[in-house]
Amino acid sequence: MTEPIGITPAELWSIVLAVCGAIITVSGAIAVIVNFVHKAKEPNKIQNERIDKLEEAVETINDRLERGDRHFLSDAERMSSLEQEVKSTNKVIIESLQALTSHAIDGNNVEQLKQSEKTLNNYLINKI
Repeated sequence: MTEPIGITPAELWSIVLAVCGAIITVSGAIAVIVNFVHKAKEPNKIQNERIDKLEEAVETINDRLERGDRHFLSDAERMSSLEQEVKSTNKVIIESLQALTSHAIDGNNVEQLKQSEKTLNNYLINKI
């Protein structure tokens, strides 16, 4: 029992080769697993890039729609004020035409023509 355990150079060389083989096998297995995980995640990466581009496009479209809504709202307000102006202009014109027509028919209504002239002049002066 006192005999020392001896390893021959051939046995030592076999152990070193076995350890190297194990390291190579494990590193090869790790490389295969890493490659598999990378390929498995690749469609997600492509999909995420497409989703990011689509989200940017949707954001751009939403910005343009919001700007358009603001323009339409300001146009609607402007059109409403123009509509009021047209109504008041039409009223003055119709009153003047009515006075002219009445005067042309019977030659009377001179006072109505004078009043219509005043109204028309006031409107034009205040308008400009």
